[in-house]
Amino acid sequence: MLLAAVLLYFGYWLELSGYFAALILHEFAHAQAAKRRGYILGAMKLMPYGANLKVDFDSASLRDEIAIALAGPALNLILAVFSVAVWWLAPVTYIYTEMFVYANLFTAVLNLLPVFPLDGGRIVLAAFSARFKRQSVYKYMRITGFIAAGIFAALFFFTFYSSANLSLAVMAVFFFLSTLIPDKHSKYRRLYSMAYRSEKVKKGMAVKEIVISGEAELLTLMRMLNANYFYRFTVVDGGMNIIGSVNELELETLAAKHGATHKVGTLVKKP
Repeated sequence: MLLAAVLLYFGYWLELSGYFAALILHEFAHAQAAKRRGYILGAMKLMPYGANLKVDFDSASLRDEIAIALAGPALNLILAVFSVAVWWLAPVTYIYTEMFVYANLFTAVLNLLPVFPLDGGRIVLAAFSARFKRQSVYKYMRITGFIAAGIFAALFFFTFYSSANLSLAVMAVFFFLSTLIPDKHSKYRRLYSMAYRSEKVKKGMAVKEIVISGEAELLTLMRMLNANYFYRFTVVDGGMNIIGSVNELELETLAAKHGATHKVGTLVKKP
């Protein structure tokens, strides 16, 4: 808010509008990608170059974490390319959309840096967590965050005597504080959590029945969930014989206890 006030005071309203729109659309893409995979943002804290998010994927695949992290930068790049394409069709729009293009390109490229908590850092964290303990990888990512803060601070002081670049200073502070004090209240939460369902069911919810193979992983079932329905799964073997059943609340418990990659047929209640 302070940065926005300073920009408005010095007449940079067009730049502020472009970057604010790019950031909001960036986070909207994250939220939509999360929702499609059964998650929703519990909270979001906008920062000068993105949102400081702490993502909790204890019972989901690392592929989901990577896909959600990529969604924001991907949308920014798509918007930048689309805006440039519009210039070819309507050159008069150039003066109004030039800053929006630069804002999207900058937001995408910056967020893809392999530094936590940026999207690039989250992708690296998820990728290495597939082979190493997540907490160990996270410790190294925090070290990378402090190093990045030092690099941006050095670059700021290097430019200080010519044309001081305040953006470098802001980035240095952003990396340092985000690494030093991670936001424990910003996280993805399950759409189908008990509290969420309790509110939805007050107005009534349709029940959706699905037949699924016992060879399917719990994660496959979880990805089928939609916030507008309550799900019951009938689990069958290769001969289409019923071997058990599970509802979505039981599914959540099983995933937390056994892991999302466990086969549903070995865990369901027998008929």
